[in-house]
Amino acid sequence: MNAPVFLQELKERVNQHPFLRHPFLHQFSTQALTFEQARTFALLYYPHILRTRLYQANALGVTPDERIQAVLADILYDEYGNGDPSKSHMEVYRKLLRALDFSDADMANAPIIPEQQGYIDTMMRVTQGTDWLAAVGVAGIAGEWPIPPYYRMLLTGLRTVPGISEDALELFVGHIELDLEHSRMIEDAILPHLGTREGQASLWRGIELNLNARLVQLSGLQREVFGNV
Repeated sequence: MNAPVFLQELKERVNQHPFLRHPFLHQFSTQALTFEQARTFALLYYPHILRTRLYQANALGVTPDERIQAVLADILYDEYGNGDPSKSHMEVYRKLLRALDFSDADMANAPIIPEQQGYIDTMMRVTQGTDWLAAVGVAGIAGEWPIPPYYRMLLTGLRTVPGISEDALELFVGHIELDLEHSRMIEDAILPHLGTREGQASLWRGIELNLNARLVQLSGLQREVFGNV
């Protein structure tokens, strides 16, 4: 299978993964959320937001291809607000936490549920490993491709919460278009490495590990936010 055909098939695999059909996302996007449910979700999701850039930095560090390094560097620069600390993705997300009445102390002590810790451990292990193409898959592809449909569902729920402005939801709104652009950038850069079965298998390994860990992560969020599994 040539590289462009493989990439297209890969997108279909990602779109069909159970992660995007998890019951949590259905419940989150089809019922009005209470203020407390939104608070629970937002604080538990914060450790995830804080660490995304670390996985990208790790992948950059193990990747030998300078073109891919440059793309990951561009994505990292976006994470840090393109030089404006007030626009870093971490700070933009904190607007939602402040809108939900969290203090700086609350944010500094955000809990990490076991399913979230499992996701973190998976991402750190793969992005610091010896299979650099899997690292690019886990952080550069699986961290971009599924995000637009995923965040649309989260936005649908969060927009039902009384008192939450669009400005407070900027992180989710902005990533829908941003991650489409990031996806195009990383696809172009990795294409030369996808002409072999070995390269294709490595990339899919990273993507699948990410999506499977996200599936577990959502089960933990479902339990904590809605009290069911």
